[in-house]
Amino acid sequence: MDQALLVGLSYKETTEETSKSLDELEHLALALQIQTKDKIIQNAKTISPRFYVGSGKVQEIKTIISVLDIDIVIFDDTLSPAQLKNLEKELEVQVIDRSFLILSIFAERAQSKEAVLEVSLAQKMYLLPRLVGMGNSLSRQGGGSYNAKGPGETKLELDRRRLVDEITFIKRELEKIKAEKNVSRKQRNKSQIPVVALVGYTNAGKSSIMNSLASYLHHDSDPVFEKDMLFATLDTKAKRLQKDNNPPFILIDTVGFVSKLPHELIRSFESTLSDVIHADLLLHIVDGCYFNQLQIDTTKEVLSEIGADHIERLLVLTKKEIALSTPPIQEDYIFVSNRTKENIDQLVDAIYGHLYKTNRIQYLKIPFDQGHIYSKLKENNTILETRYEDDGTFVKTILTPEQTLLYKKYLIVKEEKSAQ
Repeated sequence: MDQALLVGLSYKETTEETSKSLDELEHLALALQIQTKDKIIQNAKTISPRFYVGSGKVQEIKTIISVLDIDIVIFDDTLSPAQLKNLEKELEVQVIDRSFLILSIFAERAQSKEAVLEVSLAQKMYLLPRLVGMGNSLSRQGGGSYNAKGPGETKLELDRRRLVDEITFIKRELEKIKAEKNVSRKQRNKSQIPVVALVGYTNAGKSSIMNSLASYLHHDSDPVFEKDMLFATLDTKAKRLQKDNNPPFILIDTVGFVSKLPHELIRSFESTLSDVIHADLLLHIVDGCYFNQLQIDTTKEVLSEIGADHIERLLVLTKKEIALSTPPIQEDYIFVSNRTKENIDQLVDAIYGHLYKTNRIQYLKIPFDQGHIYSKLKENNTILETRYEDDGTFVKTILTPEQTLLYKKYLIVKEEKSAQ
């Protein structure tokens, strides 16, 4: 494994917050088989345009590199092309930043055509202004599993024109995928099935929640991959779920977030994140055992950045079975256990409560020759009462406002209803 030194700069946040961010950076590095040997933090009022940290701290870093035999120095924030070039020249080892590290993880995890294209676009947009500065990062070979994967494969001689051409091509391909998804979305809207999207920090338990809900609602498809690893899910997964004869909904599992997510990545993942933007309800999943308010705030920031902060959001905490205390949260939430399934029933009820709060009990009279209407109602709605009468089937059911309009000609007016 490559040996790394992590460097943080505390200038807008407290030293404690910077320390937590470096802890997260350590986990990100480990995801690429990079072992952290040491971490250092500099407190400063401003960022150095030349080195990001002060020149004195650079000399301290050089000493640590020599003593601990460091292979890679990883900075916790995005470095400018000039800072990257100056640091590599001064330190004489591979220098990368948080954005490069996250992009490398995404490159390793991407599987579907859409995710591969999105990651590739983000890499190229990140590399474009940094071609000169990333000499060691792009040309260094061997030395650990990290260097055999991800953006490190990009050759140094890749010129700007070729990069720009490739970026244009990838954007065109992603537009095609986006158009296909828009067609699917329009069909879904036509059938009036609401969408619930799982959002939250990476490794918070989104895939586990999806599997728990699918199991509780007797959905017989294969479970979604879940593992204790960062960014285990990059590709969108969707399931059509339904409680008994209540209306169905589509549950979507999306890519996890992380603090200081590269802007190139957010822009490139427009196609994947579009599922979040068009959702009717967001399930914001949070690790209830290792609670961190920063993770909640980060998710909210990303939702705001992609234009999804107006969508109704339901906070869901996981790992109730091992949590030692109740997290200090100032908003309403549901605390569930994916292992014991505790409160999963409450979560399902809450989802229906949010999605269908405008539903109303309606009374219908369906002619016998319109039996397909009754079959459709029985499949997609809660039937409260059925009675076969001389002129048709009397049905008492719960309808959405859209369904009320759809079945308008079968509705029984108040006078007829009271007469019965």
